[in-house]
Amino acid sequence: MRNRLDLRSMNKLINFYTKLNICEIINISFLCIIIPFLYTSYTLDPVLHPRFLAWSIFLLVSVIILISNRSPSLNDAIVIKKYHLLLVAFVVFSFISIIKAVNISEAIFDFLKNFCFLLSFLMFFNLFRKNDRFFEHVSVGMTVSGLITGGIVFFMIMKSLITDYDLQKTYEIFGFMGHKNQLSLALFLFIPFSVKLVFTRSIVAKVLGLVTTILLFASIIILHTRSVVIGLTSSLIFVFIISVVYLFKKKKFSLNPSILLLVVLIIGILFSVEWFTPYNFSSTFIDRFKTSFDIHSPNADIRIKIWGESLELFSGNVFLGTGGGNWKLTLPSVGITSLPSSSFSSTFFQRPHNDPIWILCENGLIGFFLFYGFIGFIFFSLLKTFLKQNEFSRRNNVLLMLFVLTGYFVASLFTFPKERIFHQVLLSFFLAYSCYITTGTGKFNGALKIAGKPVFTVLTLTLLTVSVVFAGYRVQGEHYTKRALYYRDGKQWQQVIKEINKGYSPFYTVDQTAIPLKFYSGVAKYSLKDYSHAINDFIKAKEHSPYNVHVLNNLGSTYYNTKKYSEAIQSYKELLTYYPSFSEAAANLATAYIKNGEVEKALEVLKTRKLTAKRKNELINHLKTMGITL
Repeated sequence: MRNRLDLRSMNKLINFYTKLNICEIINISFLCIIIPFLYTSYTLDPVLHPRFLAWSIFLLVSVIILISNRSPSLNDAIVIKKYHLLLVAFVVFSFISIIKAVNISEAIFDFLKNFCFLLSFLMFFNLFRKNDRFFEHVSVGMTVSGLITGGIVFFMIMKSLITDYDLQKTYEIFGFMGHKNQLSLALFLFIPFSVKLVFTRSIVAKVLGLVTTILLFASIIILHTRSVVIGLTSSLIFVFIISVVYLFKKKKFSLNPSILLLVVLIIGILFSVEWFTPYNFSSTFIDRFKTSFDIHSPNADIRIKIWGESLELFSGNVFLGTGGGNWKLTLPSVGITSLPSSSFSSTFFQRPHNDPIWILCENGLIGFFLFYGFIGFIFFSLLKTFLKQNEFSRRNNVLLMLFVLTGYFVASLFTFPKERIFHQVLLSFFLAYSCYITTGTGKFNGALKIAGKPVFTVLTLTLLTVSVVFAGYRVQGEHYTKRALYYRDGKQWQQVIKEINKGYSPFYTVDQTAIPLKFYSGVAKYSLKDYSHAINDFIKAKEHSPYNVHVLNNLGSTYYNTKKYSEAIQSYKELLTYYPSFSEAAANLATAYIKNGEVEKALEVLKTRKLTAKRKNELINHLKTMGITL
């Protein structure tokens, strides 16, 4: 009897995929295979630009298929609800904000990501409209992907715990996501799919869902990424509260056995980890869990300072923002005090680790309200549907969406999923499904009646083609930059120049750490004592990143070595405006003043600026040889 049930369950799963059309097959393949696992050592960031390229190609192919199969116009193939215009307006506004950007290529890249997000959302929403089982189809594939990802992560965790247990070392585990924080959030985003299978009738699917969910929860808990732990905790508390409210409102008190089994198994696997590891896992985890909410920890203190400086940046760019992708380039303009002086040689802020503040700074108040107004409307619709819905299956789907969206947006207050392609694709998927299951009547839920004009089709195809080309150049640029950094480590300066020249283009001007490519060729030319060409490269680098600490410092040093002391002084003074605690720049400024015959100004620097003891003593001894004492 059991064999018959298992065979029947397998047949149902097989039948899921035999009835899919080509568009649905492409979407499932993209979601379940390409986006979670595309990873290459070809580029500096192994996932960001390769996945963006894959995303752009996927959308371009999907649109072409839609046009060829349905209609010469996208408007006849894709339905847009009135409240979707908030997201459309946000994308349009991100294009307008390019005019404020100091680096146009980064702003265009951000706009193209937003455009791909919008198009993904609309395509997923319309797929749900045409096939109400599409979410179930995707859930099976994504659960398998989650099982593979979680299995690899859990194996790496157990190997680490057994050999040399240290929760801090889990930072080195990043799977296919390129970063531990984003790996943890990715594991969280797999959970709705596996939980969805837990509530299916198929025994095979139910077992697959249970095993994957347990693995995902256990991996998240052991990895203990603070932002995800806070997001997961918030999700569970929120879902519990609204479930209790619903039960009291409907006067129904019941507990699904699948949920109880899931909780028991998760607790069981954590006890197993405790038993098989040679250290006290539980007490260490509890200590780490407490620190997740400690706002006085060193990391929290730095981030709070960054947020404060980011809000100062926003205050000078209230309506339009600084332009997409330009936060990392313009933050120093307000004066960086949150980064210790000892870190200037190796650290530069790339993101605020807070997506709402990030959007506020780059897209201004208008962009912020458009995007989060859209998100807020969806949350409101989900809550309204959950509290009024009596059908068990639909209510569970709404609860799943509330769970994952709450966790995502709470975690986004402390990390940067906005940057990562996998997370943005899944967010567009969850938002599209949320819109589909809450579609109702009312003036905001009405479908837009837009005439089928080919201009929209042409515009979409043009932007997607530009996106593919843009992504291709950025992948190529990262590859050559990676090669340049390799040759730089070996001090092969001519080869560094060649590789940077190959990688540099209008589409890719700064690397993943916000360092302009021309900076690297400038350093190479400086090292070859070709100072005049080095100055040209540093000036070009400054155009792409006007407030960069390394660019300004090296430009000043190159002016100094060519005995252009006045220009060197200007560079160092400008640098100290943005980084007032950078002691090395202060010492360089004092030296330039001395060489320029402005000893009084050099003495003023020594008295008012904090210098390292070594550099200060060197300058004092040099002044003594000139007959000058402090």
